[in-house]
Amino acid sequence: MVRVEEAVEVSVNQFGEPIGFRWRNECYLVTNRPVRWFARRDWWVESARAHRGIGAGVLETEMWRLTAKHDLGVAQFEFIHNVIGNAWKLVRVYA
Repeated sequence: MVRVEEAVEVSVNQFGEPIGFRWRNECYLVTNRPVRWFARRDWWVESARAHRGIGAGVLETEMWRLTAKHDLGVAQFEFIHNVIGNAWKLVRVYA
């Protein structure tokens, strides 16, 4: 497993599931149905405290794991999706 913290361009289907992405000038095609879950954010690292009543978005983040292929082979990838701003970040690669 390689830990990565890089912004990536992700293409999604009509249900919001990733179907492909571009990372380090390579195009990847998703080969299975991605798995989505929610994880707790490290809010204590980002802020002194979580303010009461501002919503679950502060404490939870949307995560995706998928298998994708490109010219050199197939690997598993984990992403964080920030719904506000529709930003995707690649966080782990399992080769």
